Amino acid sequence: MSQNPSAKRQRNVIFLLLALLAGLAYFGYTQTNQVNDLEEEKAALITQLEDYKRDLAAQVSANDSLNSFIAQETSRLNAMIEKVERVNAASASQIKSLRSEVFSLRKRIARLTEQVDSVNQAFAALVVVKDSLAVDLTEEVAANAELTENNTQLTQEVGKASKLQLSSLEASAYKVSNKGVEKGTASSDRANRMKACMTIGKNLVAKKGEYTLYLRINTPDGRVLAAEGKNRTMVVKGETILYSASQVVQFNGEPTGCCLVFNVQTELAAGTYSLDVYSANEKIGEARLVLN
Repeated sequence: MSQNPSAKRQRNVIFLLLALLAGLAYFGYTQTNQVNDLEEEKAALITQLEDYKRDLAAQVSANDSLNSFIAQETSRLNAMIEKVERVNAASASQIKSLRSEVFSLRKRIARLTEQVDSVNQAFAALVVVKDSLAVDLTEEVAANAELTENNTQLTQEVGKASKLQLSSLEASAYKVSNKGVEKGTASSDRANRMKACMTIGKNLVAKKGEYTLYLRINTPDGRVLAAEGKNRTMVVKGETILYSASQVVQFNGEPTGCCLVFNVQTELAAGTYSLDVYSANEKIGEARLVLN
């Protein structure tokens, strides 16, 4: 008995449909596994990137410029994580490309970690050296300050010692006759000459040579008996003042005697007169003279 052609065709169609369904089921199963694998790959990439971020965070440096660089690299990792999260897991080519980028980042982060560690060690050594130098500098500054103070005191002492010093000073008044004969007097209406006679003490520190001594006579009423002529002022501590007489003396370091003389041209009042002696614009001695 022969088969019905129609039934035969139906069986063929059924077999074809079953084969197609089996193929579709296999393809769907394969695609599902592939998607699952790519999702796992995507998650693994994100985990790696997060680990790299933690490694970078642990490399915080005492050097501000390195910290800035670490922050830049951390931003780069954040951008890569966002990029991975946006990728369609079904795209194998994109996942492969990202995998290559992550691998490059891993090598970059490894090099950076080594560099930061090396720089931190060098920086720590520099800090130790800096602290040591700071201590040395502080001690040196203190020593220099003490030395400067000692030098200043020594300079002041040498400067003081190098100036002329009077070992004696005596003031007196005289009546000078027409023949030039001096006779001591204590009478204001008879005196027509005043003298300040002194001895410059021995001084081997002071320079040898000529010195100009000045005499300034102050009257009982506070006036100055000024020398005659135009050149009768001197400067003492920045102030220009009158003087009564001056004389150039030769000093060789040994005791030297001299007298400064003032010839009175006016009537003198009774009272106490002050006779001050100056050298190098400084007062080096004073004496009192009382006239009746």
